[in-house]
Amino acid sequence: MQYTRSRLFTLVWAGIFMLALLGTAAAQSPDSEEQDRSGPRATNRSSHTTDQFKGFNEYEEFQGAVTSSEGIFKLDSTLGYDFNRYAGVFVGVPLYFVNDFSADSGSGAGDVCFGLELYAPVEVVRYSTSFTVSAPTGSVSKGFSTGHRTLDWTNRLRKRFGRLTPFLTAGLSNTVPDTDLVTRTFTSLGNVVHLEEGADFDLTKHVYAGASGYHIIPFGNQEVFNRFNGTTSTKADNANRGPGSDDQPSASGNDLTRENGFNTWLGFEPTRVLRIELGYSRSMTFQVNRGSVNVGLNVGRMLRSLGHQD
Repeated sequence: MQYTRSRLFTLVWAGIFMLALLGTAAAQSPDSEEQDRSGPRATNRSSHTTDQFKGFNEYEEFQGAVTSSEGIFKLDSTLGYDFNRYAGVFVGVPLYFVNDFSADSGSGAGDVCFGLELYAPVEVVRYSTSFTVSAPTGSVSKGFSTGHRTLDWTNRLRKRFGRLTPFLTAGLSNTVPDTDLVTRTFTSLGNVVHLEEGADFDLTKHVYAGASGYHIIPFGNQEVFNRFNGTTSTKADNANRGPGSDDQPSASGNDLTRENGFNTWLGFEPTRVLRIELGYSRSMTFQVNRGSVNVGLNVGRMLRSLGHQD
């Protein structure tokens, strides 16, 4: 079934509207403590706050990235359990929806991931580190998996100075990870260092803007699997995406995934449950511009807030 660009955007904004309604309903019962939004990732599992709930949590995150020729969207569902304010575990699985505007669309589940997260919620600096293992459960032929186990170790530092919150993310992985604003058109297998440094600035209590630079530094052989392999692209499209099909990598080499770029975003966080971001990303290496959307919904916190209304 072929989706036009207008139909694709209609579905995206309909989903955002429904998430906004849910978040607004939860806002009728605000948290007793003053909201500590520490930037765009406060509703995501990667940002730990000092009032962390002990027990089960569930997070939904919708990400989308569109270029002039294609769009890729991801719904990331994560179930976690926090033992205390210092440690938690999680399991999740992404669902991908890809569309080549000149051809067809495709969809499928990615790799199931399991992880451990450790937090240091101190006043000097907010620090968290996560260890993630992904099992090869996604489709290799569609480019949603490499067919191999992947590992990632990511560290995050944030420090608030009034309205300004600088942050640094640094990780070591054997795959290039997606970020909040960059949902990549490929998955890869090969050792990389990934870095992002930037800052958020509070414009108002609920609106913020931010910018960051990102870097992918590969070392060793890299194999790249195109996430558009499941679409009925033309022969010219496939040629532009490199050799390989079905269960074979689209390309392999020592420096394929090296990349430098920057992101900018404008975010709206009306409650501690809901976050909406619109962003722009520029890959300086590949000369690619992306428009992006990111919607995060803290379902666990929302359900607890609604329960307090009863």
